[in-house]
Amino acid sequence: MGKEIEYKDIIAFHPGGYIEELIAYLNITQTEFAQYVKLPTETISQIISGEASISLPIATKLADYTGISSQTWLNLQAKYDEKISEIENASD
Repeated sequence: MGKEIEYKDIIAFHPGGYIEELIAYLNITQTEFAQYVKLPTETISQIISGEASISLPIATKLADYTGISSQTWLNLQAKYDEKISEIENASD
């Protein structure tokens, strides 16, 4: 799955896109970000590419580093999942 999925008037933004923007804003690498949040670089890469979801443990680590609450990260993931479901149902 990519960071942005669009079907008709439904758009789903994967929360990995926000992480990618944050990394660019901080002017650091994915590897550095992964070290700061204490996650494997591969996990960060998969989240950014939309291949992995943000779970509670990941959201907690992101919150600890970014100051953005774990609930916000989980809400972003839930909203993305909801929109993907809408797209799948609309395309049937």
